Amino acid sequence: MFHIRQHTLRNSTKSYQYLLRSWIHDNIEHPSAGLIIIGNEILKARVKDTNSHYACDLLYKCGVKVQKISVISDDVEEIKKEIKKFSKNYTHVITSGGIGPTHDDVTYEGLAKAFDDSLHYHSRLVEIIKDKFDVKNPTSPNYKMAYIPTKASLIFGKEDNLRYPCITLENVYIFPGSPIFFEKSFGILCKQLFLTNKSFAKDEIYLNAKEELFANTLTILSNKFPNVSFGSYPVSNNSYYKAFITIESDNIEETEKAKQQLCNLIGSDLLVKNDNNPHIDSLTKYKNFLQKCEESYIYEETLECLMKFYHHQPEKIVIYFDGSIESQIVIYFAYLANTILGVDNKLQIICAKLSPQNDKQLIEDIVKRYNLNIYMLESDLSNDIKKLSTVKPQLEILLVGTEEKKLCETLGYHSKNDEAIGQLKISNPLHRWTQEDTRVFARFLLLPFT
Repeated sequence: MFHIRQHTLRNSTKSYQYLLRSWIHDNIEHPSAGLIIIGNEILKARVKDTNSHYACDLLYKCGVKVQKISVISDDVEEIKKEIKKFSKNYTHVITSGGIGPTHDDVTYEGLAKAFDDSLHYHSRLVEIIKDKFDVKNPTSPNYKMAYIPTKASLIFGKEDNLRYPCITLENVYIFPGSPIFFEKSFGILCKQLFLTNKSFAKDEIYLNAKEELFANTLTILSNKFPNVSFGSYPVSNNSYYKAFITIESDNIEETEKAKQQLCNLIGSDLLVKNDNNPHIDSLTKYKNFLQKCEESYIYEETLECLMKFYHHQPEKIVIYFDGSIESQIVIYFAYLANTILGVDNKLQIICAKLSPQNDKQLIEDIVKRYNLNIYMLESDLSNDIKKLSTVKPQLEILLVGTEEKKLCETLGYHSKNDEAIGQLKISNPLHRWTQEDTRVFARFLLLPFT
């Protein structure tokens, strides 16, 4: 009987400890992170740091609060001090840079000193550099990348899909500095290493007003809601709003309450409806637009035209995207046509790199929003389009949002027939649209344009 009671008590204690740990895990604040960007090239503006932006975005989605970003030089003592300080202050420390084969790549040395460790040639890394990087010379500087702290561990990802692993010691994670390698490595490992069961309750409002008109209101509300973070951001390149405000906390109800009071104090006349996701529930939004539109036939005609194009052979169609509002509208209608038809194929887009309207962020947003296959063109646009036709001989139709003749002039393509480039027949589904048609449609759906 004693043994049974002892066993029951032990199980009850374990259950209690498990529940307690679960409660603590669910109720602690968001884990924190500090980023250390290492490299003289960053401090001297020879290279732009994009790694911190990329990491912050993914960490935020994982429920991790980035509290500090530090940019430091390739100096062993400075790296040691920063890692030591960050390791004490934040849940996770993420470094970028300084792990290459050259004399100024000293991050591993700084990491070892931060934790009173020594360096050694890790046998697995030596093997990777020899076999996967095809480095046969044993005196090659590349083997410096295998000289890491003795207590450090290697993380390759759940499916061992990284050629060179993330090196970790204590709560510090070492990533490469080159954006190409950083984004691949961090993108694969971020959820595995840092994902939490917590998220940020965030909302936004958009205003047709400058910041000085609502600055006092934000001061009042920030004092009234100490657990809510308000962010104000002026905008100069949007035709719909002049600023937007973010409202964020750890609690959905608190965020919503703060937002409601903010909207009440600012007034509905300054608030602007903004849809950052025109692709979500696009058919319903489009139907609502038609019901309120006085002359809807031009839009219905355009959709019907694109549905005919995509109905039988969607793989034969490619859209020319130059960043203009017209090309964005063509993509939207093509997406809508495919949604109605139930076509699973990704829309195919060609994009001119040198177009002044083709902002990198705009391209990324368009590709992500509509799940596109995009082909970037170089300087000789006409030849690049012809090369694409060679690589993808099935392509027959080039959809554009501008006049065919004007497009040919832009591409530097001259022929007796302005309706084709090589084997691609040019078609403009907006050829009957007026400027007013374009303005009305873009404004109603709030397509991103300046």
